[in-house]
Amino acid sequence: MLLRRLGEDVYAQVLADHHSLIRSGLAAHEGAEVGTQGDAFFAVFSSPKACVTAVAEMQQTLESRRWPEGERVRVRMGVHTGEAAQTVTGLVGLDVHRAARVAAVAYGGQVLLSETAAALVRDSLPPGAALRDLGAHRLKDLGRPEQIFQLHAAGMQIEFPPLRSLGNPALPNNLPAQLATFIGRDRELAEVRALVGSSRLVTLTGAGGSGKTRLSLQVAAELLDGSGDGVWLVELAAVSDEDAVAPAICRALGIAAQPGRPVPEILLDALAPPGRPDRAGQLRASDRRLRQDR
Repeated sequence: MLLRRLGEDVYAQVLADHHSLIRSGLAAHEGAEVGTQGDAFFAVFSSPKACVTAVAEMQQTLESRRWPEGERVRVRMGVHTGEAAQTVTGLVGLDVHRAARVAAVAYGGQVLLSETAAALVRDSLPPGAALRDLGAHRLKDLGRPEQIFQLHAAGMQIEFPPLRSLGNPALPNNLPAQLATFIGRDRELAEVRALVGSSRLVTLTGAGGSGKTRLSLQVAAELLDGSGDGVWLVELAAVSDEDAVAPAICRALGIAAQPGRPVPEILLDALAPPGRPDRAGQLRASDRRLRQDR
């Protein structure tokens, strides 16, 4: 982490320089800063061409700049074209969220464009720039897949790992696609994510149709970061027998049955962290001790 490596004072100066560089790039191409959060910027432009020219120049400047202690400041950027409404709380609209989701699957130093943005700038790219089709990707709003393009230009890094979309093998999951993009509910998302981080079991309750399932699916998608064993959905609505719960979980996780072994034992062994003793065997031994005590 850059903050940990540089220390608070040097990092604060790097962050200030980063902000100054981004704002200079916006000003040079008539971009308007809509908001910032931490080290993130949200900006709008009067034309897709101006936006792509600006982000290319920003990346080139970030890459060529000499940063303290030989560090590299890598910034991911996403470009999308659409409509939004100006409200008292800022710009609101589906395309605002789409732009954020496009940027979220990128890596530092990478510029990604949605299919809409790519179509509008393909014939008016900056000199020496090109677009590379990265294929269709499911973004973490669980809505329709998006065709993603990567911007190439002189001085920019070209090769990156697979995008951090829901189809990335490093982010194993079985989360279903949704008919609609997830919008808003930021407070609820933050609360549930905090609860999941501090609790072994979190239960969402509410009236039917209040959005419990959609909220939980969105939290699950946002928790996928490649640091764990993935996120999995187990449908239990049709399960009425408690003995059928473990088999349903095994089916969702792709855990094969083993003749002669109870399904709960198979599941416990499969979920045990690597290097841990046989959890099912521990439970059997514990059960025997309890029976002996009785």
